[in-house]
Amino acid sequence: MDFDPILKWFRQALLENLGLKAMAFFFAVGFFGYVHAQENVQQRTIPVSVISLQPENGSFELMTKIPPAIHVTLRGSRRAMTDLVQDGVPPVEIDLREGYPIEVSFARDMFLLPNQLEIIVVDPPTLELEWEEVITRQVPLQASITGNLPEGFIVNGEPKIDPEVITVRGPASRVEVMQFARLAPYNVSGLTEGKFPRRIAIDPPPARVEFLGRQAATVILEVKRRESEKLFSELRIEVLGPPGAVARPDTVDVTVIGPPDVVRKLKPGQVVPTVDLIQSKLWNPEKAGPGSALVPIIVKLEGVQVQVQPAEAAVKW
Repeated sequence: MDFDPILKWFRQALLENLGLKAMAFFFAVGFFGYVHAQENVQQRTIPVSVISLQPENGSFELMTKIPPAIHVTLRGSRRAMTDLVQDGVPPVEIDLREGYPIEVSFARDMFLLPNQLEIIVVDPPTLELEWEEVITRQVPLQASITGNLPEGFIVNGEPKIDPEVITVRGPASRVEVMQFARLAPYNVSGLTEGKFPRRIAIDPPPARVEFLGRQAATVILEVKRRESEKLFSELRIEVLGPPGAVARPDTVDVTVIGPPDVVRKLKPGQVVPTVDLIQSKLWNPEKAGPGSALVPIIVKLEGVQVQVQPAEAAVKW
């Protein structure tokens, strides 16, 4: 069999247009390498924690809430991306201890990333910061009551607080609107008559505000028996002294204040307003003679308070 035609055909197939074939070969090899390289490149968005270093006890406070993390889109080799995710992404640090910037931009050098990874997008790229002046002022303390007293007892007046004020510190917009600082409720359950001092904790301050110094105050509460009032109108005044003595006015109004059960049982006949010329030594039977005097009006009752209107009467004898 004659192989010459076949060899001639192969020779011509290999050697004809050799330059064009070489160019096509190198192009194919390059394209293969490019495609293979692209298969090993990844683009991925990952969260990066944010740490902010803020000034301590400065004259201004940052009011903007720093996000716990930002999102960074990276591009690079599959291996570098995998290693980064496995090892953990180092947080980005914002140092605000020097000055009070109004804006922070996230630059490439703020991120601790392998050189094989390229930052494509940072979201958000910047943070706008708002600062507010820190002020100090005093506000009054306020007490409140909880629980129930036994039947027949009431709290006498407002609770007394020692000290009456507390010093607060914080951003001006928070501190200036504070009308008071509230104490924890004072439980009066089971208390009877008397004064009861008690140490009470101060409720936590609003966000961003702090209390300076003490965190508690003494609350003094007075408990007394419940009282009721009863008015006895136009009771005739009884004059103790010379016969025929006349009091002007000759009637008065008497208000009795005391425990409800005692006041409720009183009858008009038990409430006797008197002017006593003998006890007051304004009239002496041994030196009888006409006269006149302005004498206090007295109502004697046990266990109650008495108010007489008017309190005095002009007596003539």
